[in-house]
Amino acid sequence: MRTMGLAWAFLRRRWGQALLSVIVGALGVAAVETVAIAERELPKAAERAFGGVDLVVGPKGSALDLVLCCVLHVSDPRGLVPLKEGMDVLRNPMVAAAAPIALGDSVHGRRIVGTTPDILTIYRAHMAQGAIWTAPLQAVAGSDAARTLGLKPGATFVGNHGLGPGGEEHAKFPYTVTGILAPTGSALDRLILTDIQSVYIIHRDPDDAEEAKAGQGGPTGFGPPAATAILASFRSPVAMAFLPRLVDATERFSAASPAMETARLARAGRPVILAVTAVGVLFAAIAAATAATALAAAMSGRARDLALLRALGAHPWEIAAIAAAEAAMLAAGALATGVAAVAGLAPWGASLLAERDGLLVTVAPTGQDLAMLAAGALAAALAAAAVPALRAARAPIETVLKA
Repeated sequence: MRTMGLAWAFLRRRWGQALLSVIVGALGVAAVETVAIAERELPKAAERAFGGVDLVVGPKGSALDLVLCCVLHVSDPRGLVPLKEGMDVLRNPMVAAAAPIALGDSVHGRRIVGTTPDILTIYRAHMAQGAIWTAPLQAVAGSDAARTLGLKPGATFVGNHGLGPGGEEHAKFPYTVTGILAPTGSALDRLILTDIQSVYIIHRDPDDAEEAKAGQGGPTGFGPPAATAILASFRSPVAMAFLPRLVDATERFSAASPAMETARLARAGRPVILAVTAVGVLFAAIAAATAATALAAAMSGRARDLALLRALGAHPWEIAAIAAAEAAMLAAGALATGVAAVAGLAPWGASLLAERDGLLVTVAPTGQDLAMLAAGALAAALAAAAVPALRAARAPIETVLKA
């Protein structure tokens, strides 16, 4: 108790230096913990966002663009694919389900996706309220889209042209909500689904569209000739070795695997992750060096106090323990401040990530994280206190008094 009390009293006398050490150390702790959370949780969040989508078939081009646009729904489409030919490519015993998607409209920033009921099988989704659509211009809302837009079964809304806010309203073609999906944790939660013919009806010639809306011609006559992409899920992982190559070998289609593109993106981002980790470690090292310098200066400045303690019978190890206790208090302050900063700011970042990219990230530090940070802070504290503590403990009383 005496050692801790003296260490606390010494820290209070130089609170400015102590506060600087705590702030710099907290930045290091926060940076390291943020990287640890991102490296652990982002791949899991991406996997949840993909749902059960194993393959995306789209026009020739970048596979990553296909995944970002048609699975995560964070970028714009780059073209169309002929629907019948695309579905024929995926008629394979290894394909469990395939569903086309047609993009082009949105409502208050939430994308309206024309598709077929098979998409629920791919995403392993089920209805929480109401039922699936049975006709064009009926819609089913994902859980997050329904909550954000205040949609319920029986509600109506009008879509806007384009995938962002501010587009021209399709006022003549209001949608009727027939159901709400249960949360899936995937990008599907942010979407509004409708029959693929709805998209075709709205974007046809106005006169023909009125006829189609009225039901004239039947589903066969008004089937869309093209789609933005086709999503598929596999019966067996073995299909991943064959189907992408089969699709890429065609003249008009390219295939993209969300899992493979995520892994490729993670490899590309590894240098950035290492750089941020290095910055965090650098902050921690600077904090340790600052604390060590401050402790050494403090020990020299308190020569008379230490000599008096030695003269009163304090053992050398007790003098060393005072320096170690000061470093431990600084490390504890940096650890608590850094973890508190992550706990306070990470939920905001996770909410922003979920809103913009549909990635649901768990940001709470784990017990393993806290143990790692505590061990690192303790090691930094011991390293910072080692030299000043040894100098203070080994200095003879006569030398200290003369100083």
